[in-house]
Amino acid sequence: MKKLFKLLPFFFMAVLGSVMLSCSDDDDDPIPADELPVAAKTFLNTYYPSIKIVSTTKDKNEYDVVLANGHSVDFTKDGEWKDVEAPVGQTIPSGFYPAEIDTYIASSAGGAGINEIQKTARGYEVELVTGADLLFDSDGVFLQYDRD
Repeated sequence: MKKLFKLLPFFFMAVLGSVMLSCSDDDDDPIPADELPVAAKTFLNTYYPSIKIVSTTKDKNEYDVVLANGHSVDFTKDGEWKDVEAPVGQTIPSGFYPAEIDTYIASSAGGAGINEIQKTARGYEVELVTGADLLFDSDGVFLQYDRD
């Protein structure tokens, strides 16, 4: 019986390690930036023309790019942007989402800059540098403040 109690912690560690490995969803593989789809390269050259790419990873359905200025951009497998995020307190560039979003923010949110924008099934989720989260439809029409 003493042997069993001595081996029990090792058994639990083995089980815990197996569970942790099986739950890992980090299937990202590093790739060279020149392997990004053309649309992703065009986006980066247009909106981040002089910013160096620090890392580029690919998983089954998307590409993740981290830039030297701390910004990150997620792209679909076709190279269309799906999420653009700046470090806390910084703003992302504009022009790749509907201009109506900037117009609304200028008139109703004190002109606060956008810290993150994400495409969703409904349209766009926008986080301002102030921390406020706003929802817009696919045409850039304001829907509501996100309460989540």
